[in-house]
Amino acid sequence: MTVHRCRSCGLRTSPVSGRRDTSYADVDLDAYLQSIGSVRQAQAEEIVAFAREHGADGEWLDVGCGYGYVLDAAREAGFRVRGIEPNAIAAEAARARGIGVHHGLLDESTPPADIVSTLDVLEHLDDINAFAKLVKTKARALWLIKVPSSDGLFFRFAHLLRIRSAVERLWQTHYEHPHTVYFDQATLARFVQKHGLDILGVRHLQEVPIRTVVPRLTLAGDMPRWKARLAVPVAFTINVIERLRRRSDALLMLVRVR
Repeated sequence: MTVHRCRSCGLRTSPVSGRRDTSYADVDLDAYLQSIGSVRQAQAEEIVAFAREHGADGEWLDVGCGYGYVLDAAREAGFRVRGIEPNAIAAEAARARGIGVHHGLLDESTPPADIVSTLDVLEHLDDINAFAKLVKTKARALWLIKVPSSDGLFFRFAHLLRIRSAVERLWQTHYEHPHTVYFDQATLARFVQKHGLDILGVRHLQEVPIRTVVPRLTLAGDMPRWKARLAVPVAFTINVIERLRRRSDALLMLVRVR
C-alpha cells in the first residue's frame, strides 16, 4: 500500500482502493471483545471523565457508537444518550444495553445534541471536511473526536521498519472501510481550527494494553498465537516509553462548536 505525507501540513493519507467486504460479521466475536472491544470499554470511562472535566453535560450523541461502551458510561455519568451506528450487529449489541441507537449514518435529518462524539470515525471517511461541516450543525456545544494517531510509536515503528503486515493492520486495508487518513496532534488541531472550532483539551489514551496484544494480533486469523506472543515484550517496552513521553496511538480532542 502507498502512504502519502503532505509536505506542508504533515497529514498522512492513503488511497482508498482494494476494499474487501470484511466487517464485524467476518471476525471472531469473542476475540474482538477480548481485544479491541476490551480496549474500547476500558477507555469509555476515561473519555466521559475527560468531557466532564471540560464542562460537558446534557444530551450525548455518539456517531459510530459501535457496541455502545461510551454511551453506557455517559449514561452512568448522568447524560441523556443516543447513538448512530452503520453496522447492524454492533447497533443491535448497543440496543441490548438499553441505548437508543439508529442503524445508519449521520445526516441532515439527525436531531442535534449538546455533545457529539466521533470516536475512531474520521479516519474511515472519504470526505472529512464535508463531515466536519455536518457535525457543526448537529453539535450544540461540543465535538469530541478520537482518532488513531501517527504520533504513536506503534505507528512510527511499523512505518519506519516497513513491516507490511503491521502497516496494513494499522490502516485496516483488508476491511470494508479502511483508514483513509492518519492525524497527529498538530494536524488534527489544524483541521478543527480550519473549521472554526476552538480546542478545549487534548489527551492520549493507551491503545494497546498488554493483555490485548495476543487476541488483537490473532483477531483476523492470519497469525498463530505463538507468533503473536513474541510481540508482547515489544508492546510492553513501547507502552513504557509512551507513558514517559505522554503520547500514544490514540488521540482524544475536545472542541467547542461556535
